[in-house]
Amino acid sequence: MVIDVTAGFSGDVLPPVSIDDATHRILAYCARPLSGWAVYDLAGMAARAAGQLDQVTAWSLLYVNALNGRVDIKEVAAFNHDLRRDFANLISEVPENTDLHAMAEVDIAAVVRACQFGFRGAWAPKMTKLGALYRPHAIPVLDGHVAMAFGFAGDAFTNGARRHGLSRDQRIDSVVRALARYLRDHRAQVAELRARTTPIVTELAMTTDLRLLDMVVWTAQDDRTPDRRVSQGPRWRDRKVGVPTSYEDLAPVPLAASSTAVP
Repeated sequence: MVIDVTAGFSGDVLPPVSIDDATHRILAYCARPLSGWAVYDLAGMAARAAGQLDQVTAWSLLYVNALNGRVDIKEVAAFNHDLRRDFANLISEVPENTDLHAMAEVDIAAVVRACQFGFRGAWAPKMTKLGALYRPHAIPVLDGHVAMAFGFAGDAFTNGARRHGLSRDQRIDSVVRALARYLRDHRAQVAELRARTTPIVTELAMTTDLRLLDMVVWTAQDDRTPDRRVSQGPRWRDRKVGVPTSYEDLAPVPLAASSTAVP
């Protein structure tokens, strides 16, 4: 049993990942404090539960940095009211609690449009990290690692130039639909992956199938990166599985009610 999400794509695509390997990758990802599991996935769950993701604010783009989005002040400033309104409208068109693989064509098209949204300095590799916080069941994270996993260049979801006969928007469309098809047609593989990982990391029960698949694809592609820095530590396949961060560790802490009236 393997995870083979890139079947049908050409070039230097991510090869099939065995279920054993995929299981280890997810457990290693959840046990590494800087992986994104704690500060992005768990913190995102807490933020949604607290209603903090019910609107798009001037600072919302900063959430992307929790998944190494590298957003700077110029992009925060550029994310003006009009762009925030456009982004909010696109997100609102995506059903909130429907899995990508269970969507009708009209809803998948809405996901594609949301993934294609962007502006100078903040294209899909950043904006899908934000969109996935609002719609984790449906919007995939489309960063450079995912692009390379599907046989494209690392900037395939950013650069508007045509490559392999496809525009940036067409590349995004093809990958979103491939993820939807895989999750729809390979339920047994995803169920097996859940059965192996959730008893160890119970919070994975709150993680969507799409995000679970993303963890496998991203870590497997990260291991294939030829210029991986020593400072990044061992490759995911070689990491020891430690104690995962819990949801409670990322839960919001309310302010205490003031006992003194403010004039």
